[in-house]
Amino acid sequence: MATRLSAAGFTPRVTDHDDHTRIELEVADPVSAGSWQELLAVLEAADRFGLDVSSAGGRLAWAAIRRNAPATGDTVRGHTHQL
Repeated sequence: MATRLSAAGFTPRVTDHDDHTRIELEVADPVSAGSWQELLAVLEAADRFGLDVSSAGGRLAWAAIRRNAPATGDTVRGHTHQL
């Protein structure tokens, strides 16, 4: 995921946690349509993801990938602020 984001022009930061890996990146304005589409495709592949917007206009996209994903393939994806 981080490699794909770097290729799309983003600078991802990867942090490892006990139960998941988190990838964060600043989303500058403007973003090309191609980079935006790649960002959305990468986020969609994560177990959890979000886009946080600050009152100052900054945007932080993040994705979390669980280390022990369920074997059933039933993964809940969505926006949350806790991980």
